[in-house]
Amino acid sequence: MDDGATMLAQPATSRRVPRWSSLVDGAARERARRAQPSARRIVRRFVIANLVAIILVLAGSVWASREAAKKEAIADARRATDQLATLLVEPALRPGVEIGDPPAISDLNGVVAPPLAEAGIVRVKLWTPEGRIVWSDEPRLINLTFPLSSDDREALEDGATRAEVSDLTRPENMYERSHGELLEVYRLVHTRAGAPLLLETYMSYQEATARQAAIWRAFAPISVTVLLGLVLIQLPLAYRMLAQLRATQQERELLQARALDTSTDERRRIAGSLHDGIVQDVSASALMVAGAADQLRDHDPAESTEEVAEVLGHAATALRESVGSLRSLLVEIYPPNLARAGLASALGDLAARLRPRGIDVTIVVPDQLDLPLETATLLFRTAQEALQNVVKHSRASAVEVTVRQLPHSWVLTVTDDGAGFDVDATRRAPRSGHLGLSVLTDLAAAESAELAVATAPGAGTSVRLEVPRP
Repeated sequence: MDDGATMLAQPATSRRVPRWSSLVDGAARERARRAQPSARRIVRRFVIANLVAIILVLAGSVWASREAAKKEAIADARRATDQLATLLVEPALRPGVEIGDPPAISDLNGVVAPPLAEAGIVRVKLWTPEGRIVWSDEPRLINLTFPLSSDDREALEDGATRAEVSDLTRPENMYERSHGELLEVYRLVHTRAGAPLLLETYMSYQEATARQAAIWRAFAPISVTVLLGLVLIQLPLAYRMLAQLRATQQERELLQARALDTSTDERRRIAGSLHDGIVQDVSASALMVAGAADQLRDHDPAESTEEVAEVLGHAATALRESVGSLRSLLVEIYPPNLARAGLASALGDLAARLRPRGIDVTIVVPDQLDLPLETATLLFRTAQEALQNVVKHSRASAVEVTVRQLPHSWVLTVTDDGAGFDVDATRRAPRSGHLGLSVLTDLAAAESAELAVATAPGAGTSVRLEVPRP
């Protein structure tokens, strides 16, 4: 090798090629680059996920207990109002209440108001169907008129008791706002003369809140204990499953490594057998035939002898060509110079196969190239596949193979001046002979490398492989 960059043959033509198209999926490369999480990290994620689930369950139980307490409080308020209406209010509704008759109103004040207050009723209102309050324990509301809601009118029509959380923003509830959140119950009542009125009672919602807290205190310890117990039971199972997954993965990686080693050893064995066997035999045969031909030419000038010598000379030439082909096959099966002499020498052997086909090859490799063997093998295989595609498809006359050592990566570029091809069409429907690009793409992704191609019909082809440095 010369000092500086290694140069073989003539430089490829400096023609412009289209933009680069990445052949390695970014997500696949990122997955290959991402380190496998530790067992502690996986278990920590498992515990955190379970704690989040516990929090969500507890939050759901709080919401459910609140809703249950609310429904129970509303149902209790409805039942209490029904009993008060039947047992206390309706018997005290003398005729004339609906028009504000003073004796009738006086009876209500004396008979109804005290028991309702003792029952925890915050406010009582008695409405006419027209929306006028004819009586209330709040005197300022009497004889005021407000529009009835749709629920009020439905209660007057069907007689069903309705209850809900009171809307304290409504104007008829102006004097209840200081009591906080209230439950509002309304139902149809009748005077002794049969006149319809709407009874409306207001009760504190604190009872519902207290029931919610009671329900939560009763069920929260049980829920938390059950959920934490479930997590503790799952932890050994998670560790065991993780151990099994790790063992399976290690076994798979070991099998893959053994398969790769076996493939490499088999290639090395075949290459050694060919080199020590048939190559040596053919080489010896070529020497013997060439010697016999020379001897016939020197000692027997007869015409027949000359013909034999000519035939033997052709045979010697054919044997030499066979030896060259076998040596090229050795390079393809296993590059003997890659581990011993380095990447530049192995690439030179690849270039030697193209020159007899009329293709000028330039190899540019730095003298001081610090490459791990697995990276050198990946660069060599990529260059080998790219040069095979040049021979099979490109109809190129010149190729340049360049290796650069950057601060954070090694970059291999193979550029030819051939016919090029449509990258998108080839990736959608790979043609025969282009399957090597798919293989190289998978290899590049496995090594967290980037493989890209820049080509177009009639514009030549450039293949670039960038391997990150550790």
